[in-house]
Amino acid sequence: MIKAERMLKFSMLRPNRWEHGSAFHWLFYSNFVSTPAPWNKNGNFYASGRDAFRALILYGQASRGWKRLWIPSYYCQEVTKSFLSTGIDVAVYIDGPEDNLPDFNQCKFKLGDVILRVNFFGLRVLHPLNKIIKKDIEVVDDHTHDPWSSWAWSSDADWCIASLRKVLPVPDGGVLWSPKNLPLPPAVSVTNVRRVASLENFVAMVLKGLYLANYPLDKDIFRNLSISAEKCFAIKDISGMTEWSKSLLTSFPIDEWRELRRRNYKILSVELANIPWLTVLKPEDDSSACPFSCIIVFDTPERRNYVLQKLIASHVYPAILWPLDVAIIDNIPQKHVSLSLRMLSIHCDMRYNKDDMKYVSSLIYEFGEKYIRKV
Repeated sequence: MIKAERMLKFSMLRPNRWEHGSAFHWLFYSNFVSTPAPWNKNGNFYASGRDAFRALILYGQASRGWKRLWIPSYYCQEVTKSFLSTGIDVAVYIDGPEDNLPDFNQCKFKLGDVILRVNFFGLRVLHPLNKIIKKDIEVVDDHTHDPWSSWAWSSDADWCIASLRKVLPVPDGGVLWSPKNLPLPPAVSVTNVRRVASLENFVAMVLKGLYLANYPLDKDIFRNLSISAEKCFAIKDISGMTEWSKSLLTSFPIDEWRELRRRNYKILSVELANIPWLTVLKPEDDSSACPFSCIIVFDTPERRNYVLQKLIASHVYPAILWPLDVAIIDNIPQKHVSLSLRMLSIHCDMRYNKDDMKYVSSLIYEFGEKYIRKV
């Protein structure tokens, strides 16, 4: 745990415009590497993970008889909304990041069903389908939180999807592939709407990088561009991935960045260990996992909200993955609603060094302790 004098030292080391979390800024890097990926032999690129999902669902409805999609009870409601926009029925099975295995006991599968599995926050390993699914039902994996995980490489699903822009500094990007080399939906071109969204997002990323380097820029300029881009990404027309994002994807030092994320996660998890009012979610296999972020779970929603407000005031911007208290589908268990109200996702990607992570952990501890005295 961070002591007060160490916290002051970390605070004094912060650059003038230091911040932690939120959207990627453009990272200048020189170690260009073409890294193998699970989709290299069989993959289609899209503007976003939602576009990839919509393309696959529409293809499944038209050519494979899909009528109902089963999704985990703990899942992003914005992505779920994009599923519903295809006209497919959506049902829920019990699964979340604190569960050991998906629970299909209450599911009454039938012809036309398809199942979505999720590697929550990059914490899971592959659980063979023959151990959890008895019927011959097609399966889709969501590998957004670690597209290069051992599970992604060895998946026994029929198709896999990842939103690349969630884990990499690309202005647009999602990918769909089939580990079984099954047919994919026809490739699509880049729509004008997504092209503009990608350009706005890329400009926002570059301007944010300049802002953090103390260039005389107003923060609202790149934030407004980013917000505008996200509105365009939410439009349901399906688009391919821009050529500049595809090109950038071939040069990223993926292995190095994953190792930095793994290191930063471990620093946070160690610094936040043994706190009575907080739990850190751990990977199933610590030796191979590369968590998407450090997921911390508070004892109460009130303490979570208090710490979140204080962190934002200190230029630390965690994410809530995902809000479930106002869900668009039924049958979400209360334990998962409760988890969504008590969790924060603390960024631990390649943008940050060891001192950044220790500073953030010191703030979390300080604000969490202050909440005790506050009440």
